[in-house]
Amino acid sequence: MLALIILQRFLRCRKTGEPFLDIKGKRFFVANWDRLRLLGTVVLMVLYIYAMEWLGFLTASIIVVFLFNILYNGVDRLKELPAAMKSGKLLSSSVFKSLLLSLTISVSFSFVIWYLFGSVFKITLP
Repeated sequence: MLALIILQRFLRCRKTGEPFLDIKGKRFFVANWDRLRLLGTVVLMVLYIYAMEWLGFLTASIIVVFLFNILYNGVDRLKELPAAMKSGKLLSSSVFKSLLLSLTISVSFSFVIWYLFGSVFKITLP
């Protein structure tokens, strides 16, 4: 099927005179792409593999899911945390609530997956 698609493309390009592979002016990433989230995701995925060996599935999953939540919620929001601590309104700040929610999600998600695979499906996790 792929050979037929390539052959049809080749014949059409030959007939019309357009180049077979026109990559001039095309970009892989859109302008202003989010480097931090892309590179952070790659780094966290690689670290997760090694962390599972060192810490086990449950602990590594809790940590990595928490870090993913922070990464995609906005690392720049963490800058507000010291000001909230200084003002004495840490518990009512949106950053603290966001971190607490991220921690709750990471712990509950990891425990559910661990229980589901370990008890229901009888698949041992690392």
